[in-house]
Amino acid sequence: MKKHTLIFVTILISIVAQAQNETGLKQTGDESQEIQTLMKKPDRIGWWVSGDFTWTKIDEKNAFLGGLSGGMIINHSISIGLAGYGIMNSQNLQYEKIKDTVDVYIYGGYGGLKLEYRLNPLKKINIAFPLLIGGGGIALSTYNRDGWNNTHYNQDYNNTYAWDSFFVIEPGVALGVNLQKFMRIDIGTSYRYAPGIDLPNASDDFLNGFNANVSLKFGSF
Repeated sequence: MKKHTLIFVTILISIVAQAQNETGLKQTGDESQEIQTLMKKPDRIGWWVSGDFTWTKIDEKNAFLGGLSGGMIINHSISIGLAGYGIMNSQNLQYEKIKDTVDVYIYGGYGGLKLEYRLNPLKKINIAFPLLIGGGGIALSTYNRDGWNNTHYNQDYNNTYAWDSFFVIEPGVALGVNLQKFMRIDIGTSYRYAPGIDLPNASDDFLNGFNANVSLKFGSF
């Protein structure tokens, strides 16, 4: 009796093992039948919005730009969004290459598609490689809000002396620090390449130059 029972148990175990093996082979076969693609569905989609601040040189003068950027973050590392920046201290950017009855100042801004790849995004300290591709406008204007201590200021002179639009591409690198799960600060540098500027007495590389950047980001990283 014991012998028959042992034989029965042995046969039962063999049947179960064979069934599991066939199931595993079937699953493997089914997976091999699935189409393989280069672009896989992202495991995670996050987002960010940030206040961005830049110091740079325009016409050999200190210029400060401020703006916003935001978009989505794919798998913690790849960011796709939009950004826009404008000159904040035009009152300090007198364009001295034009002599007129009133002073002329530099106004402008730019923006476009913001791309970024970040190494080790989940670490406290990480590195990002942002890239901005877009366009903007630059103007020489006699407008002088509140006078700006301009001795020649007259409200009748409140117009644009000259202006031009431009294409811009701005690659950069930044050191990121995760302050909180929802907050990050980036400190870095970038190079603004905006060729072909056409303004009176200005070279076509008038806006080209390096930037020092600080960004405070909020979101789901």
